[in-house]
Amino acid sequence: MVSSAARRAILVAASLLLVASCHRRPVPEASAEVAAVLNGPSVAPSGPHAAAVWNDVHAFYQTREGDPAWISKLKMSPKAVAALEVIRNAPAHGLVAADYDEPKLTQLFESIDKTKDKAPDRLQQLAEADVRLTAALLSLGRDVAIGRTSPEQVTAQWKSQRKAPDLAGTLDAAVNGSAKDWLDSVAPHHPEYADLQKALADLRQTQTAKPGTPASTFYDMGTAAGIKAFQEHHGLKATGVMDAPTKALVNIPIEQRIRQVELNLERWRWMPDDFGKNYFIVNIPLYHVYAVEDGKVVRDIRVVVGKPGHETPIFSDEMTTVVFSPYWNIPDSIAEGETAPAMAKNPQYLASHHIDVLRRGSGGETPVDPASIKWDDPSELKNLAFRQRPGADNALGHVKFLFPNPYNVYLHDTPADELFARPGRAFSHGCIRVEEPETLAMYVLRDYPEWPKEKILAAMNAGVEKQVALKEKIPVHIVYFTAWVDDKDGLHFQPDIYGYDAKQLAAKR
Repeated sequence: MVSSAARRAILVAASLLLVASCHRRPVPEASAEVAAVLNGPSVAPSGPHAAAVWNDVHAFYQTREGDPAWISKLKMSPKAVAALEVIRNAPAHGLVAADYDEPKLTQLFESIDKTKDKAPDRLQQLAEADVRLTAALLSLGRDVAIGRTSPEQVTAQWKSQRKAPDLAGTLDAAVNGSAKDWLDSVAPHHPEYADLQKALADLRQTQTAKPGTPASTFYDMGTAAGIKAFQEHHGLKATGVMDAPTKALVNIPIEQRIRQVELNLERWRWMPDDFGKNYFIVNIPLYHVYAVEDGKVVRDIRVVVGKPGHETPIFSDEMTTVVFSPYWNIPDSIAEGETAPAMAKNPQYLASHHIDVLRRGSGGETPVDPASIKWDDPSELKNLAFRQRPGADNALGHVKFLFPNPYNVYLHDTPADELFARPGRAFSHGCIRVEEPETLAMYVLRDYPEWPKEKILAAMNAGVEKQVALKEKIPVHIVYFTAWVDDKDGLHFQPDIYGYDAKQLAAKR
């Protein structure tokens, strides 16, 4: 707390500054008291961003040259009341109003209303309310913009990609406008975010309303009933449209569904603002890759993703290359854990799987006769690399699509086509296998007249590796959404295959 002597000194200094600046504009009420609050202990709401929020508060008042924002005629202004209502409406973003000191602000506003205009501590109360309200708005704005939690709390391979905007500057510009509009302006701009907000409101209405109250169409894509309802609502045939149902999500309480939507709203705050005009998006729990042009899905292909323990990482990058008839450079982890032990048991394993052995050296990698290798010597195995030749049984199939990234993950074909018929498709070591590789290749190269369909199919089956550099890179976004809204306002839920919902909920709490 600030001592009485220190407070008097601050007030005197602030008053002198205000007098010196009075020739520029009128001196607002309580400016000296605001300076005293700012020079005291932080009044920012507690939370993961409290220190950054307090810095924003100081930047906000510095921009205003110390003027309060929410006071008018020794009262909290109507815009202050409207701003407090924005705090109270934090649940619309899946957040909790109490985390932004809503109860304390409400009590402070009520106390000011009851205090006489000439009460000795009225200016002090007004200044405290002004700063606390600013801090609450900036705290809420930061959480809405970039998330209250971070993806690294869920898994180290998930990195936040959205940067905080100029919260202090934009809030100052919005003081004479609408605090709600300001908050909406710093929220993720993707329409999917607003769709999930509406779905959240509908779920809450369903939770509290009388039976029979209409709500958005709700599809549990883990149940037969949910898939049937989806098909009927969209006028689709009952076969060959959606993946087969599972029993993983039957009879889930609506409270849990509400939490699931809240968690997915948070994930949108970690996403980059701009996906690109045309892009690919892979939703891991949905097991699909979509090609999107101008906001519309133009291709939809089923995929296989990483199994638990070999989770597909969540990130964004750009596709640069299509590789036909690719070699498969076997990762060291697979070589050590699977290939070498298999060879030790079966000397014909490498030959039957068309795998070459290479020795790493200063001059590069050179072929090695498998018969000359001591397979039970770990030190010798460390210097070996394994590569599967192009062909029908190659683990990458006939084509792969590269978007260079630190995880060495890419999209590729697979000889294990039977896996695509399964409802849950988490079977890979992290890469993403596509069901229709020729369709994807033709789509990626659709504007390349030198690569007609016949040439693409021939290159896929040539048995000789051929790389095609793309003229324009294509953004690729690997995401993890277990709740989403389709283009007809249908709300969908997917199984939490990696347990990330539970981890994120624990971090949130």
